[in-house]
Amino acid sequence: MATVAAVRVNAFFKKAAPAAPAKKGATKTSVKPAPKKVAPARKGAPVRKAAPGGRGLDKRSGNSGPNRTLWYPVGEYESPPYLDGTLPGDAGFDPFGLSAPTEYLQFDIDKLDQNNPINASGNIIGKLKKVDNAPTERSIVPFNEAFDIIRFRECELQHSRWAMLGLVGSVVAEQQTGISWADAGKVLNEQPQYLGFSIGIPVATLTAVEVLAMGFVEISRSAELDSEKRCYPGGYFDPFGFAGDDKEPEAVFKLKTAELKHGRLAMVGMLGIAVQAVRTGTTSPLENLANLGK
Repeated sequence: MATVAAVRVNAFFKKAAPAAPAKKGATKTSVKPAPKKVAPARKGAPVRKAAPGGRGLDKRSGNSGPNRTLWYPVGEYESPPYLDGTLPGDAGFDPFGLSAPTEYLQFDIDKLDQNNPINASGNIIGKLKKVDNAPTERSIVPFNEAFDIIRFRECELQHSRWAMLGLVGSVVAEQQTGISWADAGKVLNEQPQYLGFSIGIPVATLTAVEVLAMGFVEISRSAELDSEKRCYPGGYFDPFGFAGDDKEPEAVFKLKTAELKHGRLAMVGMLGIAVQAVRTGTTSPLENLANLGK
């Protein structure tokens, strides 16, 4: 008991306890301290710098590049490798992988020797990826692949522009005429008019003129093989000179991104007024907006 008490007192005052005398015939053995175990680093794990505020995530900003702001900024979400931020409006959104590069499997030829009792089938000998899906022929559908990021970007841009025109047209036309967008077709069929002014042309004639005019424009656009000119026929639409006199690439990229963001919001808005017209019993977007939250 006295020895144990002395050890505790010496440990308390940080003094080494006197070593006990070794017994005769005993062999001295040195005990090495056990090395600390270090968890092995995962291969390929991304190294993240500590961001301000104590969060272990990179601070994302901007609309281009690998460190751009993503559509899902919570946690350690990483965009697919084929969405690298080089396209305007690229926020890494592709949850179903529809715009992933098409991959083909290359098979060997089957053995067709009739003298052999068993002919081996051809196995997979490689994989092929189509890098570029640029238009190759002057036709209505010039793309070789239906699911491709270049084609999806062109379709998204066209739908965005139509949605922006449709959403603004629905609101402005109702303000000017008092007729909702859903009832405009019925009123036009009874008496063709535009913003309250009588046109005097039958609806069938108007429809034929619109089909021919839009068909000519769309065929002319589809005949273009340059992807940039297909998305922006006639060049960039910038009548007020927002991109500057020099048309710097950064300013043009920023304006393209803004157009896509507004277009996406307009598509959601058109879907919203369509659902409201079915669910609320009124087809007026202005009336639904006035009743919002009631």
